[in-house]
Amino acid sequence: MNKVVGIGIVGIISFAAYKLMDMKTLSDKLVSELVNPRLAKLDWNGLYFRTEVNIKNPTQKSITITKPVVTLTTNGKYITSSNPEQKKIVITPLAVTKIDTIELLVSLNVLSGYISDIISKIPELISKTSGKKKLTVSSVLSIPIEMSYSLYANNIYFESIPQKVL
Repeated sequence: MNKVVGIGIVGIISFAAYKLMDMKTLSDKLVSELVNPRLAKLDWNGLYFRTEVNIKNPTQKSITITKPVVTLTTNGKYITSSNPEQKKIVITPLAVTKIDTIELLVSLNVLSGYISDIISKIPELISKTSGKKKLTVSSVLSIPIEMSYSLYANNIYFESIPQKVL
């Protein structure tokens, strides 16, 4: 009887290890990217950024992910992030799935640390954005804003490499 129990335990452990490796392989093959990260608007509440996330599943198995949490940073320092949700999304096999628009608010309190720097660059901003060779506002202000996201794919944590927004 002990041999049967031992064989059963070894079988269960082997099966669990196989499933875990299969989940890890699926998660490793998952390709995800930020789509069109952008500055959306500025109002009295603060500065709004928006982005979408594309998930590409090149495998023949479906993958379940959590809704991504998008994070804004500047020089690696946290600014803000979207709220985490318990929303599960099923990514179908051999398909690209676009996750709905995710909006982030950078409040005026957070922006206040950059106001003096922005005000000091107004003359440069006017001169460099109004000639024949126009520069963008973001290149003159040179406040590096990066966006990254994290999610769980088949219960395995994944975090993207930060992507420059401004």
